[in-house]
Amino acid sequence: MTNQLSSMFSLPTHQPDAPVSQQTDAYRRRIQKLPRKTQQVFLLSRLDELSYASIAHLLELDVDSVERKMVRVFEQCHEEAPTSPDSFSQALRWYVHLQSPQATASQRIEFRLWLDADALHLDAFQETEGLWRKLLAPATIMGANGWHRRKRRVYIGWLLLTAFLCSLLVTAEAFT
Repeated sequence: MTNQLSSMFSLPTHQPDAPVSQQTDAYRRRIQKLPRKTQQVFLLSRLDELSYASIAHLLELDVDSVERKMVRVFEQCHEEAPTSPDSFSQALRWYVHLQSPQATASQRIEFRLWLDADALHLDAFQETEGLWRKLLAPATIMGANGWHRRKRRVYIGWLLLTAFLCSLLVTAEAFT
C-alpha cells in the first residue's frame, strides 16, 4: 500500500498533448455524468491502481460501496455490443468483484464455472476487459490535475457563519 500511495504523487499533473479521439471524449463525458465520489473511485482504481480496500479506506467507504461504484462506471460506459446484455452485466460484476479483497476462493471457482458454462460468458468477460483498457485514456484526461486524490473540503467557515446567523435569529425572536 505504501508503494501505491507514494507512486500516486509521481503521476503527471498536466493534460496530455495528444489529440483526443471521439471515443475517448465520449467515455469521458459519460463518466463525468456520474457522481463525484463514483468518479473518484474510478480514477483511484484506474490511474493510481489502488486496491478497493485502499480506496475504501481513503474515501471512508466500505468495499461493497466501492464495488458498486465501479460497476456503475462500467454500466455507464458500456455500449450495446453483440454479446447479450445479461451476459455482459454478469461479466462486469465478476470483473469488478474479482479485483476485490472480498472475493473468496469459492467465488473464484464459481466464476470459472460461469465462464465455462457458455461461450457468450467468455466473450462478455473479454469485452469487459477491453472496456477497462479503453477507459485509461479518458481517466488520464479526467485525473490530470489530481483532483481525485483530494477529499472534499468541509467549509467550516460557512458552517460557523450559518450557525451564528441562526443563533442571531433565535435570539432576536426571544426578545420580540
